[in-house]
Amino acid sequence: MHRITVISAGPGGRGYITAIALQKAGQCDVIIGTEQQVATAGHIPGQTVYRESSIEGIMQLIERHKGQRVGVLVTGDAGVYSLAQKIIERFGKEAVEEIIPGVSSIQVAFARVREPWLNVQVFSFHGRPLEGLEDILNYDRVAVLCDREHNARAVLSALTGLGLFNEARNIYVCRDLTMEDERVLEVRSPEGIEGIETGRREIVLLIKK
Repeated sequence: MHRITVISAGPGGRGYITAIALQKAGQCDVIIGTEQQVATAGHIPGQTVYRESSIEGIMQLIERHKGQRVGVLVTGDAGVYSLAQKIIERFGKEAVEEIIPGVSSIQVAFARVREPWLNVQVFSFHGRPLEGLEDILNYDRVAVLCDREHNARAVLSALTGLGLFNEARNIYVCRDLTMEDERVLEVRSPEGIEGIETGRREIVLLIKK
């Protein structure tokens, strides 16, 4: 029987992982996560720790440690475009003993611009093609999760061609939230898109005025 705990590690900064997440991580026999996630959550003597980022690699490690308490670290909150659902699909819901919620980058992004995130529509192009972009402009409050290829500059450039600036919007690019090099940039014109520097983790916020 698998004994998996999915642990939300927050957006990246050590101060944004919850105390219960640290506690649960410390109770596991095995910890699996990226280099950044493991650095955030830490580990204790005697634990087996794997620094792994590929989905299939993580699945194979879980399988290898069947019967042990395996903690899988996920970025942000486990309920927002995380590995939790893929783990459930692969091993079954009964194999997941617990999911520990956490602070999502979406929460942090809206907090940084001092806006509520109620009724926000979330789109993710993290590892996904830039499809369905026209739907984004139909909503009043949107968060777009980006990756290195489909970064903020690429997403906003594509949206500009679809009428991004035809309506009054506040547009923000939030980069590397909770990290030392965090930056929040407001984009006011198509020309401003060209000056966007890409980061490891980016979120675009679109808020109609």
